[in-house]
Amino acid sequence: MNLYVASTSGNSGKTLVSLGLAKIWAGRGVSVGYVKPLGKIPVVDDGTVADEDAAFLAKELGLAGPPEAACPVVITQDLLMSAYRGDLTGLRERVAHAVTDAAARCDVLLLGGAANLRDGIFLGLSPLDIVADHDCKVILVDRFRGEMSMDQVLWAARMLGDRLLGVILNRVDAARETFVRDMVRPFFEARGIRTYGAVPVDPLLDSVSVGALAAALPATVEWGEDRLDTMIERFCVGAMDVESALRVFRRIPRKAVVTGGSRADIQLAALETDTRCLVLTGGISPSDLILHKAEEKGVPVLVCRHETMLAVERLEKLVGRRRIREREKIERGVGLVSAHVDAAGILAALRGGGRPSK
Repeated sequence: MNLYVASTSGNSGKTLVSLGLAKIWAGRGVSVGYVKPLGKIPVVDDGTVADEDAAFLAKELGLAGPPEAACPVVITQDLLMSAYRGDLTGLRERVAHAVTDAAARCDVLLLGGAANLRDGIFLGLSPLDIVADHDCKVILVDRFRGEMSMDQVLWAARMLGDRLLGVILNRVDAARETFVRDMVRPFFEARGIRTYGAVPVDPLLDSVSVGALAAALPATVEWGEDRLDTMIERFCVGAMDVESALRVFRRIPRKAVVTGGSRADIQLAALETDTRCLVLTGGISPSDLILHKAEEKGVPVLVCRHETMLAVERLEKLVGRRRIREREKIERGVGLVSAHVDAAGILAALRGGGRPSK
């Protein structure tokens, strides 16, 4: 049985849903495989180009095989230039080989979808063609954004037809939970689209670790090498007077404070509040007083050579990626899927070979 995990737009939560379903089903004795036909985040894994998300899921699920087994086609600049020249050959065959091989070794094969149902057409790897070629059922993941989501889900349902099992709404704001339950779900149900879950926003899943911060800037760790897995949910820029800084810092918990390496006054103020990391800019190392205070409070201290605003820009891009890698985020993500998604219902519908009745 092949289940294609699709989405209406990028960063909708396909990795979260795939990981959660796989863990839940494996815990019930169902063997689960994973293949991402087309990867867009190239990394080098043991000398081979791999997709970052696919490599992560394969490792987390304990799947054996080389990187191309989990992701047979990874977008690189060379691949794109070959597409422009019309030199592409064998991509669909590579996908077919990976999918067929993985499906033969498991009860359910999850196929990680592209950012939307159009991504990959340029390379001859249309998601709709992949779904048809490999007789997939589809679960659609949508980051719920009101009317925009309604349009996207209805369009996708029209394109997928009877292959669509249903939709999972992700990152639903607390203020919209009642509206989704009382209005959105009945609206979809009346049109034959089953809603298998509404996963709430969770600040931890939007957070990043100190280690990821240090790598992204890049920055050196002045203190706290043993605390790189500390999670950060927000960022504050310390570029004001101390009194104003304290008012801001006290309102924002679980934060990283980014400030100039020469601003010892701001650094001390940050350490008096719920600060998870100090990021000192301009390549200026902290004083002994700051290091002593940070060690006392258990707050890692990073130093980067960039000026403050450039450092903030890099950190904002990191938060936008929302990667689930750290153990704490993995456990929280699986817990959210288990609590808010009808995994048993999806499996039953998949085994039934069609869209469940309303």
